[in-house]
Amino acid sequence: MKKLIFLFVAFVLFQHVTNAQCFPNRHSTNFFDGWISCEAAPSPNPLRPVSHFIMYDFGKIYKLGQMEIWNTNDPAHLDWGMRDVAIDYSIDGQTWTEAGTYTFQQASGLSTYEGGPGPDLAGVEGRYLLITAINNYGGSCYGLSEFRVNGEEVVVTDVDELAKLDCVNISVYPNPFAEKMNLVLAPGCSGDLHYTLYDALGHRVKAEKASLISGQEKEIEIGRDIPAGSYMLNIEFGGKSVNKSIVKMGKT
Repeated sequence: MKKLIFLFVAFVLFQHVTNAQCFPNRHSTNFFDGWISCEAAPSPNPLRPVSHFIMYDFGKIYKLGQMEIWNTNDPAHLDWGMRDVAIDYSIDGQTWTEAGTYTFQQASGLSTYEGGPGPDLAGVEGRYLLITAINNYGGSCYGLSEFRVNGEEVVVTDVDELAKLDCVNISVYPNPFAEKMNLVLAPGCSGDLHYTLYDALGHRVKAEKASLISGQEKEIEIGRDIPAGSYMLNIEFGGKSVNKSIVKMGKT
């Protein structure tokens, strides 16, 4: 299911609505009809310095595609418009991946300004999008009027089946998860199964053992006591192992 995510940085005042009926892509020439930052702040992405940024929460995970950009369009403050930017995306708001660095074109300052094409994010999956200004067009503040991005909702299945590990059927659900994930084990033989959780840097977060009895399904809760982020779940039984990427979402 594809949809266009409309992201308006500010409400458009009533007097501009009549123009929008004929020219829906035109944007106001008032700087207060958009986002303005005159003081740098700590970034949600710990790898970014104190900076001028905007972070959006789409509420769900989307495959993100083509963007359209409307820069600051006030004729007296065109130099406030973002110029070179870094764009990061995240599933959980904690672990960030850089999509790339891009250049936003300066606005015209005209009432006929209809923005222009931005970067194509090429289907990256994210719930959160972070736009960080590297520089602007020379002004003392940083601004952006509006952007739109094409998004296709990512449907998460209720149960994620893993490959059968010798005589044990393994499934996990849900993924991503907000509080806990269920690890379901349906053994056809008995023995000790080991499962280990690693964070995005490869550090071991947790290591546990489960004793399995043939024909007796076992369900284990994992992830309650770990912070939001991306993890790798390793499951080992009978000298063989499987891996599964899992994500814990931040609470909203």
